[in-house]
Formats: sequence, C-alpha cells, structure tokens
Amino acid sequence: MSEAPDFEPYVSLGRIETGPTCDVYQARHATLEREVWIKVLREHVPLSSPFAARLEREGQFLARLDHVNIIDIIDCVRRPPRLWLVLEAIDGWTLAEVIAQVRRASGKALFEARGVAALGLQIARALAHAHEAGILHGAVWPQHVIVSKLGLCKLSGFSLAESLERQREAAKIASEPGAFEPAYLSPEQVREEPLDERSDLFSLGVVLYELLAGQRPFQGTGEGSTARAIRRDAPEPLTQKNPDVSPELERIVQRCLEKQRERRFDSAGQLVRALEHVLGSEALVDLNPMVARALGAAGLSVPSAAPSPRTRADELRQLAAARGLRQSLIALFCVSGLLLVGGAALHVWLDAGSTGPRRAEDVLVGGTRERGQLLVVAEPWAHVYVDGQRLETTPFAIPLELSVGIHHVRLEHPSAPPERREIEIVKGQRIVLDVVMRVDRSRRSDAGAPGGRADAGAP
Repeated sequence: MSEAPDFEPYVSLGRIETGPTCDVYQARHATLEREVWIKVLREHVPLSSPFAARLEREGQFLARLDHVNIIDIIDCVRRPPRLWLVLEAIDGWTLAEVIAQVRRASGKALFEARGVAALGLQIARALAHAHEAGILHGAVWPQHVIVSKLGLCKLSGFSLAESLERQREAAKIASEPGAFEPAYLSPEQVREEPLDERSDLFSLGVVLYELLAGQRPFQGTGEGSTARAIRRDAPEPLTQKNPDVSPELERIVQRCLEKQRERRFDSAGQLVRALEHVLGSEALVDLNPMVARALGAAGLSVPSAAPSPRTRADELRQLAAARGLRQSLIALFCVSGLLLVGGAALHVWLDAGSTGPRRAEDVLVGGTRERGQLLVVAEPWAHVYVDGQRLETTPFAIPLELSVGIHHVRLEHPSAPPERREIEIVKGQRIVLDVVMRVDRSRRSDAGAPGGRADAGAP
C-alpha cells in the first residue's frame, strides 16, 4: 500500500474511506492539534481530469455556503500532482452507517418518528440554504448525511452538485463508476431530464421513508427495475409500516415522493415550514437531542447527557422563541380578560339573531359553556364555513370552539369543488378535520390564498 500523501501542515492519522477517484484521511494540524478530514484525489487520477475539476468545484460550492447543517470547508490545496480539500471532522457516522448498524442489530432499520422529523428538518434547512445560494445538491443520499453522536446532522457529498442555473441532467451522475445510488434518484434523474431543487426534495423523501419504514420505498432486483419502480410505483403507506408515524408526517413524506415535481413542495423552505409544524415548539430550539434520542433508542451508543454544540444563531433563535412565548402569553391574558368582559354582551347579541356575517372570534365566545373544538387542516388551503358562515382560512386556522351538537362544515377553494362534512361536537373534545382539496391544477388560482399563494405553508 502506498504511503499517505504529505498534507503539511496536517499529519495523516490514517485513511478512513476510499472511493473510485478520491480517498478520505483523518488528519491533525501539527501546531493547532485540530483534527480534520482530508478528501484527496487518488494518486492515479491526473489533475487535468474531470474528476479533479469536480473536486475543485465541490470546494468552491462549499466555500459559498455557511450553515450549521452543512459540512464546513477549511481549505482547498492544489499541490501537484495532488489536489485535496480540508474539511471539518465530525465525531459520528454517515446515515448509511447508522442504517447498516441498526439493521445488523435488529434486522430492520426503524427509527423513532419525531427524531426522524428533527433529522429531516435539519437537512431540509441545509437544502434551503444551498438552494438559496443557487446550488443543487443532486445526491441527498444516506452516505452524504453525517450524524454526530450529539445528534447534529451535516449535509456533505457536494461532489455531484451543480449550479441551479445550469439545470444539470442526471446522466452526468453515472460518469463516475460507483458514484451514485439508484434507489435515491428522483424520477427526473431517472428520465435524464433537467433538474431543479424539487429533485433534492424527492431524494430526501426517500431517505425519510427508509428511516420511518425500515425499508426503501422503491426497491428492485437491479438498477433497471429500481428505476422503473421510481418512475411508476407508489410506495406503501407509511402507517402500515410504522403505526407511530403521524398522518401529518406521512403526508409530508408522501408529498416529497410525488412522481410529478409540480405536486411536491415548491421549495425546501416550504418543506422546512411543514416539518416545523409537525414538531411544534420543539422546532424553535435545539433539534440535536431529539435526533440523539432516536439514535440511542435504535441501539447506537450516544452520550446520555452531553450538551449539544451551539452556535450564536442557535442562541438567537432560542431568545426569539422565548420573547415570542412571553408576548403570546401576555396577549393571551389580555384576550382572556376581554373575552370575560365582553362574553355576556356577545351572548346577548348572538341570541338577538343578528343577520350579519359572524367572525371566528364570535364563535370562540359563543353562547354556551358546553363547547368542543374543531381544527381544520386542508391541503393546499381552503376557506372554512361552519353552518353557512365563513370563520377561518387554512393553513393558519386556529381551533374553533363550537357548541355541542351537529354542525355543517363547508370548505371552499377557487380551483376545487367544495368539500362538505357533517360533524358532531362533544363537550371538551377536539375534532381534527383533515381534507385534501381536489384542486384542478390546470385552472388553479391563487386568489384569496393566504400570503397570495395557494400552497403556502401547507404540507
């Protein structure tokens, strides 16, 4: 075996990974004693080759990115006849290694659902940052997601990335032997069509499905059959594979896996908002412990009480969340006082049989103490009418307090037929009405949509 290259001022600690064109070494700075990873072009690959150009372009892309969930680049060194990138070292595993370890131990790589949502949210945030910088990752596969023992997720593997302006075709992926994973390709990559950021969302959906179901959504006996499954087959419902997966999380993964890119999330930012909605207030603070707990529950050795690495951005997000919570509580107390003072007057007004349109807040203080709640979730969005009166518009609808008994609900979207439901409100209980509007996309209108877009903020 040939000697390790001279990476001065770094001292090689040994090769940790080898590939068809690049090797990865663990190394330590001779003076600072900081450990790093060094991704170096293999000795037999000339600097004039397209693989050297690809490695250099990977370094340039990483230099444009600065995100806690994307691996950091420290340096790019061209020292003929070698070329290498110096990257931050992470104490953990690739997600491919995690899946393999769990499968060896239990026979099925199945992970706790909220931990998977937290992992997915970290990677979705990384993709949103990359896409905003004009970079298409093109290879969101488990071997390119690094998970630290503290639960911090990092997106790596930008060697196949391209500028979104160029709209790379999937045929270029196969130019390097062993460089791609057919099971994680999007339908556009399989068909060798121009790509956009929604291709990355499909690949992330495959990863999330595999973590939640314990198997990939599209499986075949070879590359050809896998490609056919990606183009044609519908994955089995997640809840049949893992009953702990919530309907909302299942819808998110299903939407990522839509064959037609127009039916997926419009952007990684929209996927981020959908996953944040699943996690609620936990999405506002540190996600790392949730991922670490899922790793521990799956049988991996993780620190039980180690603090998660924090950045200034993390601190600012947590401070903002705390301020928002205080403001919400103050507003809640003020509104409660107003409701108590005005409740009797509103009760008299309602009983007087006013014929004008009623607002959502009028129902919240309705004329009886025996009430239940109705929460409407409509995809992509809808105006909510209860007993003939418009009260709310999803996806930002608040729970409606309604009197006990039978109510008639109508959901309207300008490009879909109305949906009607009859519900029975029981005292003290909450009903969740989850409806998918049958939108005719050939005549879809954004008129009246929250924020001016029909699909904004709704998973």
